[in-house]
Amino acid sequence: MTDLAISHPARTRLKLSLPLLFGLFVYAVTLVRPSPLLGDPDTYWHVVIGNWILVHHAVPHQDLWSYTKRGAPFVPLEWLGEVIIAGLYDKLGWAGLAASAALAVAAAIALQLRVLLKNLAPAHALIAAALAWNLFLAHLLARPFIYAEPILVLWMGGLLAARSEDRAPSFYLLPLMVLWANLHASYLLGLGFAGLFAGEAVIAAPDKKARLREVRRWGLFCALAFAAALATPYGISGVLQPLKLLHMHYALSVISEWQSPNFEQYQPLELWILLVFGTALARGWRLPVTRLLMVLFLLHMALSHARNVELLGLLAPLLAAPALGAQLAGAGSRLLSFPRFDRALTALAEPASAAGRALAACLVLVISVALLLPHPIDRDKDKVTPAAALAAVEAHGVTGPVFNGYGFGGYLIFRGIKTFIDGRADFYGDRFLKRYIDAVDLRKDSLPRILAEYGITWTLLPPNAPAVVFLKHLPGWRQLYADKTAVVDVREDALKR
Repeated sequence: MTDLAISHPARTRLKLSLPLLFGLFVYAVTLVRPSPLLGDPDTYWHVVIGNWILVHHAVPHQDLWSYTKRGAPFVPLEWLGEVIIAGLYDKLGWAGLAASAALAVAAAIALQLRVLLKNLAPAHALIAAALAWNLFLAHLLARPFIYAEPILVLWMGGLLAARSEDRAPSFYLLPLMVLWANLHASYLLGLGFAGLFAGEAVIAAPDKKARLREVRRWGLFCALAFAAALATPYGISGVLQPLKLLHMHYALSVISEWQSPNFEQYQPLELWILLVFGTALARGWRLPVTRLLMVLFLLHMALSHARNVELLGLLAPLLAAPALGAQLAGAGSRLLSFPRFDRALTALAEPASAAGRALAACLVLVISVALLLPHPIDRDKDKVTPAAALAAVEAHGVTGPVFNGYGFGGYLIFRGIKTFIDGRADFYGDRFLKRYIDAVDLRKDSLPRILAEYGITWTLLPPNAPAVVFLKHLPGWRQLYADKTAVVDVREDALKR
């Protein structure tokens, strides 16, 4: 029987797309277990700083939250992300923060898939997006960087479109850079890639005249992008401050997210490398030298610092897709060969209709209500929330300076207690951080010196810290409280009789 072409007006009006559907899937699966999204202590102090900005209608320029560095110059580059986090927490609580982080990740993956569909068959684009999502799993956290991920994809998509069409990038990207620079320091990566694409354009130009043209138009865009990045409350300091962390070699060696991935345990990065490079060798994939170098640069970043892994998953496919599209479409190179499945994916590759996008927004709301309302998020028992320990301190009337675990600083700030140290490693600097780690790990005589120098009256440390054992036997000190999250030791003369 001959198939009849029958129009379905309702289906056309409510047309969804593959990126929207996959984004909804990512959002729903992420929210099934929302607690890991809140598993970073930094979220606590982001809420506090964001609220301070909202109350004072200004950004802080000096520290207000520690007693060891109080009044020292402080540059919260992520101020806009902190305002978003504070606003969401104040209105919707932890559930709102978890939902927003999941939505940002889903949006980044959906946008990546949309860009990939310009060059790849739907099945291949979907595989790349799924692998990118897999790399996100170890770093899904409600922190300012997560809200910058969709901007990163939009920015890269704009630069890639300019290169594919042999033109300068659109100036419409510049407002994105302004937003990005106020959200998170990862905007420096966006500026870096603008420079790399500018170099690629110059190298690819056929003659001297064309090279000069590329220098002028890409040079103008890069200059304007840099100017846009200065449109923050901190100006040039906002550009220089992130670079400071890259030179803090000690901090990079001891803070887990800045360490290299530990391949003694399962790492999603290992699966990505095996699949991508194994397939590349088996299929004979070839990339232009400039794109290959960019992909290897991203791989180097991922292998150097665990927090960069998701950047590899998001950006490497975008860089490779223009060259790989034709190679993957060649005879015998298809990874999937199910005609009906392929036709269904191809039908979904077109952009969604306005009604379809509205339907997707409604589905986001339904998913949020269905997954978050029945199970309120309780943070009092997570590993970065020493709520019971702090309750014991308050019950015994203990006051004075605290020597706290690095991971507990965020919660102390959230509770209005000045910290010895917290997650703002770039603010404290290498020298201070090393002295702190030496004290916690009982190297030299750092701990007794610090206890005396700062007049510390109580400590709040994780149970596995070597300093806990030392304090248990230190004259004049007694253990006040202990559980699997935290241990409190108190100087005896600080206890109320």
